[in-house]
Amino acid sequence: MTITRLTKTIALVLIALVAFSGVADAKRKKRKPVKKRPAAAAIQAPTTRSWVSSAIVTVLGTGAFPGVTGDSIDPDGVLDGPALTAFVLAAQPKAAKKVRQIPAGQPVTLGDVNRAFVSAAGLDATAARAEQLITQTGYVARPGVGYEIVARLLRLRTNLDQTEDAKEHAWYEQASRGDAIWSAAQVLKWGGWEKQDAIDTVELLALLPATSGPQHDAIQRGFDFIGMPYIWGGTSEKPQILFGRNTAGGFDCSGFVWRVMALDPTSPTTVAKALGGRTTFEMAAKTPAEQRLTAELIGPTDVLLFGTGGVNAASSSVGHTGMAISSQLFIQSSGQGIALARWDKGYYKDRLAFGKRVL
Repeated sequence: MTITRLTKTIALVLIALVAFSGVADAKRKKRKPVKKRPAAAAIQAPTTRSWVSSAIVTVLGTGAFPGVTGDSIDPDGVLDGPALTAFVLAAQPKAAKKVRQIPAGQPVTLGDVNRAFVSAAGLDATAARAEQLITQTGYVARPGVGYEIVARLLRLRTNLDQTEDAKEHAWYEQASRGDAIWSAAQVLKWGGWEKQDAIDTVELLALLPATSGPQHDAIQRGFDFIGMPYIWGGTSEKPQILFGRNTAGGFDCSGFVWRVMALDPTSPTTVAKALGGRTTFEMAAKTPAEQRLTAELIGPTDVLLFGTGGVNAASSSVGHTGMAISSQLFIQSSGQGIALARWDKGYYKDRLAFGKRVL
């Protein structure tokens, strides 16, 4: 190539580069500047503290309720259908077609709240499966108990402070806005394992042993009470006066065991004495070493006693109890109210001190 041709070639390349640079620069000039999103305003907790204050902050943080503040959301107000739907969709925005619409003005029960969130989670079939398996073993599954089982496995409920026990609700009672707000906040905090854990636990109902007589009756009462709240000192499904206060029907952990196994008119008269007393401490302290059942020997209606240190727990440190219904499952009164749970693994397995047979 001659010097003249080389010079022309270089010149053309330079012209092309300049032209391309000009086009690119023009395009950059036409682009709209990227606007930074303003930081979300901090959600203020209600000035009046309540059991649902932290949940209010979580729910309002979704942005689903513009203009609503912690002080105007009214957690103690009566819940209606449109508000329930709004709280469900704040936690699960894609679930609109799964939620049963309840008209404004129609009473909304705590059972409706639990059903709405379970349905939004896509677990209607799991709730139905729970009722099917309970019936399959010869028990009566009241309508809706499957939703109560699943809702509590999903940790959608909580135990209120003793001073607020009057605000506790059974599944058939009118719900408050706070009940729905709490559930929405729990869904927003899910870690991703909750739904499968509920499904797996419900499937263990397929392994329920057949029972008869007083054992069958005690477990049936346990299923009947699932959905009642935890009430400190409670021993009745009916409204009670406890510690000078009017409170809702419900049970603490030992009150539940005492009710389903000893207080019922159909219970054998020997059960109360065999339990050793009304409280968990009495039940543990009055169980001789030779009567303490290891995990391998526990069966339906055996009383489970839990304490720090598990099998090494001293009787004085036993602080929780429930009723076994199989070698995996038990019914208890706890932070989720009267609920189904597993005792054969995890938290409860590690804290199982011993079992006690009274039926």
